[in-house]
Amino acid sequence: MNGFLKCIIILMMIISTIHAQTTGKISGIVTDKATGDPLVGVNVSIEDLYIGAATDLDGAFFIINVPPGEYNVMVDFIGYHPKKIEGVRVSVNRTSTLSITLEETVLESSEQIVVVADKIALKKDQTSSIRNVSSQDMAILPVETLNDVVALQPGVVGGHMRGGRIYETAYLVDGISVYNGLNRQQMISVDPDALQEVEVITGTFNAKYGEAMSGIVNMVTKEGGNKITAKFEGFLENYYTSHSNEFPGLKASEIDRNRDYKFYIHGPIFSNKLTFFFNTRVQDYMNYLNGLRRFNITDRPDYSFWQNPYAYDEQGDYLFNEHSGDNEYVPMDWYQGVNLTGKLTYKLSRLKMSLMLLVDNSKEQDYDHVYKYKPDGRNIHYNDSYLVMYQFNHFLAQNAFYEAKLSYSNNYIASYLYEDPLDSRYIHDRYAANSGFTGFYTGGQEKWHNEISTEKLLGRLDFTWQINRTNSIEGGCEGALYRYDSRSQNIVNKYRNTAASGIIYEPQVLPDSTTYSDIYNKEPVQYAGWISDKMEFEDMVIDVGVRLEYFDPKTKYPSNYRNPGNQLAKEDQPEWQSVYFKADPKINVAPRLGFSYQLGETALLRFSYGHFYQYPPHSTMYLNNSYVLSPTNYASTIGNPQVKPEKTVNYEVGLWQVLNEYMDLEVAIWYKDIYSLSTVNIVTTYNQIRYGLYGNKDYGNARGLEVKFHTRFDRLYAELNYTLQYTRGNADNPVFTYTRAGNSQDPIPTLIPMSWDQRHTLNATVGYNTESYGLTAIAYLGSGAAYTWTPIDQNALHRVNLYPNNGYKPLHYTVDLRAFYEFGTFMGLKLRGTLYVYNLLDRLNEYGVNGNTGRANQAIIRESDLLGHWSDFSSYEDRIYSPANWSAPRSVKIGLGVIF
Repeated sequence: MNGFLKCIIILMMIISTIHAQTTGKISGIVTDKATGDPLVGVNVSIEDLYIGAATDLDGAFFIINVPPGEYNVMVDFIGYHPKKIEGVRVSVNRTSTLSITLEETVLESSEQIVVVADKIALKKDQTSSIRNVSSQDMAILPVETLNDVVALQPGVVGGHMRGGRIYETAYLVDGISVYNGLNRQQMISVDPDALQEVEVITGTFNAKYGEAMSGIVNMVTKEGGNKITAKFEGFLENYYTSHSNEFPGLKASEIDRNRDYKFYIHGPIFSNKLTFFFNTRVQDYMNYLNGLRRFNITDRPDYSFWQNPYAYDEQGDYLFNEHSGDNEYVPMDWYQGVNLTGKLTYKLSRLKMSLMLLVDNSKEQDYDHVYKYKPDGRNIHYNDSYLVMYQFNHFLAQNAFYEAKLSYSNNYIASYLYEDPLDSRYIHDRYAANSGFTGFYTGGQEKWHNEISTEKLLGRLDFTWQINRTNSIEGGCEGALYRYDSRSQNIVNKYRNTAASGIIYEPQVLPDSTTYSDIYNKEPVQYAGWISDKMEFEDMVIDVGVRLEYFDPKTKYPSNYRNPGNQLAKEDQPEWQSVYFKADPKINVAPRLGFSYQLGETALLRFSYGHFYQYPPHSTMYLNNSYVLSPTNYASTIGNPQVKPEKTVNYEVGLWQVLNEYMDLEVAIWYKDIYSLSTVNIVTTYNQIRYGLYGNKDYGNARGLEVKFHTRFDRLYAELNYTLQYTRGNADNPVFTYTRAGNSQDPIPTLIPMSWDQRHTLNATVGYNTESYGLTAIAYLGSGAAYTWTPIDQNALHRVNLYPNNGYKPLHYTVDLRAFYEFGTFMGLKLRGTLYVYNLLDRLNEYGVNGNTGRANQAIIRESDLLGHWSDFSSYEDRIYSPANWSAPRSVKIGLGVIF
C-alpha cells in the first residue's frame, strides 16, 4: 500500500498546483427594442452567482462556467430600463441562448422589466441525444433511484442503452467515473435528493467522455445555499395484491414491510463563502418474494426411497421426510442499505473549491427458487463503497477557466454466508441433497466465498477557453491507478478423499495453485487526453474532437496457451513449456464529430459520428491468473491480458422541432456497429482438454428510431417517448459460444436477436404540480424482450437448427404514480404527506418465461416429468413456476415529511 499512497501524494501535489465538465454556458445578443440595433457594453449578470459579461460590438455576450440550475439573468444599461429574465435553465455541457431587447427610458425612471424565459427554448448546440433531468423534475416524478431516472429516457431498454451490453454505460459523479473496473458495474450511487441534475447521453458523445460505448450518465451533486434548509421524511411501504397465489406470504396488515428514511440539510457556514450539504438515506426492505421455512440447514430427508412401498407408514405418510422448520414465511430478496452524501464548498470571486464524501453501503440476498423451502444457509451479498473527491474550479479570465479534480474510491464486494471461510458453523455437504428428486434443497449451505476490493485513484484536469463568441476550445487529461484484490474460493471438506469424508467435516480453503481458488492482486493504470473545438455560428454548430487513450494491465501472460500453467511437464519437449511475457499496453485514438443546423427559428437538424472504445471488465484479463486448468473439458476459463478494447462506431441523425411556446418534438435515427466484443474462445491443451480463453471475436449491431414529445404549461407537464429498436449479434454474452460448445452445439453462423432486444418501448409521463400539492403518473409499455423457444425433447437432434432468442416474451406494461400535499406550517415547520403507488393496476408482467411455451404460468408437462418428481411437500408445478418470473405486485408507499 505504500506505493499506492505515494501515488496519491504525488497526484495531489500536481493537481493542487494546476473532471467531465459539470457546468454550462449562457450566451445571447442584446438589441434596442425600437431599432433592432445591437447594444454595446450592456452588463449581463446572473443573480446570486456574481458572474457576468458585457456585450461586444455586435451586442453579443457569453457567460461560461455556470453550474446547472435555474437562474435570474439581470441586464443593465444606462438609458434603458433594466430587465430581469427569470427561470433561465442551464444544463451541463449545454449553451442556453437568450435574445434580449431593451427599451429606452428617461433618466428619472429606473423601473425594472421582469420577463420569464421561454419554457421551450431551441437547443442550438445539441448535436446528439442528450437529456438533462433537473432536481425539480426528479422531485415530482415517481422515481426513487438513479436507475429509475435513466430508465425513463428514450433509447434505454431494460438497463441497456441503444442495444449495447449492460456494462457499456459509464456512470460519473461530477464528471468523475465511479465504476468498478473488474466487473464494470456502477460501484457507488447517489440518492436523487442529493442531485442537482442528471445528464443522460444515449448516443454519440464529446471527446471529454471515454470508457463507454453506449451511453453516459453524469450525476451532478448539489451544493449548500445561503439559507439553512432541512427536510426529514419517513416512508412505510407494503404490497396490496390480488395475486396471492403468485406471491405467497404477503399480508395486508404488514404496513411497514419496507421502511425508508431520508434526511438532508444544507446552508452556509460563512455566508456567500463556505457552504455545506448533507444528505442520507436508510433503507430496510423485505420486498415481495418469500420462502417457506419447512426445512432447516441440518435437516436430512431422503427421497430416494419414494417408490419403495416400505417407506410409508399405515396412514400413507412418507417416513424419511425429516423437517424441523417452523413453516414461517421468510423474505428471500431483502435489502438493507445506507447512502450518504456530504459536501463542503468554498467560493471566491474567481475560485471555487469543494470536498465531497460519498458512502454507499448495503447487504442483500437474491431470490433463488430452489431454496424456497429452505431459505436459510444462503450467501449474503455485501457492497461497501466510499469516494472522496476534491474539486477545484478557477476562472483565469472572463473567457477561460479550468477544473481540476482528484478522487479516491474504495469498493468492497463480497458474497459469503460467514465472513470467515473456516467458520465452524459450516456443516457437512451431505445435507445439501434431494434437489434432484424434489426440485428444492432440503438442507445444506452455499459454500463459495468471494471478496473483491477495488481501489481507484483518479486525477482529471479540464480546460475551457472561449476564444470568441464562435469558438470554444476544450481539452483535458486524466489518469487512473487501480488496485485489485480478488479472492474467489470454494469451501471444501478438509477430509475429502479420505475414508472419514462421509462422517467428519471441517471447512478448508485451498491455495491458488488449485482449481478451487482464484486469488490475484493487480495494479493496472489508465490515462487519457482529449481536445475538442465547439464552433457556434449563427445558424450552425460544429463540435469536433479527438480522444487518446492508454491502458496497461500490468501483468504477464503465458507464451503457450496449450500448456498455460505448465501442468504438462515434459523434459524432452521443452516447446510445450510456457514462459511469461509482460502484457502489451494498448493505445486507442477516437475521433468525434457533431453537427447541428438551425432550420429557421423553431427547428434544428443534427448529425453526429464517433468511434468509442471501452475495455471489457478487467476480470477478463486476470481470471484464473495461476493458469491452473481442470482435467475436465469445458470446466476452466482463464483471463487474457492481451484482450483488446471493444469498439463501437456510432452514427446518428436527429431533428428537433419547436411546435409552439409550450411544446416540442424530437426525432432521432441511429445505427452502430460493435466490433471486438469480448468472447471466450476454445483452446485445446496437449492432453486434449478443452478450456476457455477470453479474447475479442464477437460482433453486433443495433439500429433504432426514437421519438420524444414534450409539453410544459404553467403547472402541467407531459412527456411521451417511443423507442423502436433492432439489436443483433452473434452472441448474447462472452461465454455464449463457449457454453454452446460445451453442450455439443456449433457456433451461431449468423446474426440473431440479443436477449434484451425489445422492438417497441413507450414511456408516458403526465403531472400537475403546484408548490403545495401535486400528482404525477408514469406509464411504461414494452413489447417484450427476446427469449429462446425450445420444443419438447424428442431426440438428440431436436435443437440442431434452432437458433437462440427465436421468440419474444409477452407485452408488459405498468403505471406508477406519486402525489404530495403540504398540510401547512406548524411552529415554523412545513408538514408534507407523500404517496407512491407502484404498479397501480396490479399487472402481472411476465419477465421470465417457460422455454416451451413462452409464458410464465404455462408449461408442457409430460407424464415422465410427474413420475420423476418425488416429493410430499411440493407439486411439479411449484417446481417450475417461480414467483421471480413476474414483475413486482402493486405496492403503496406512504410518507410524512417535515421541512424547515
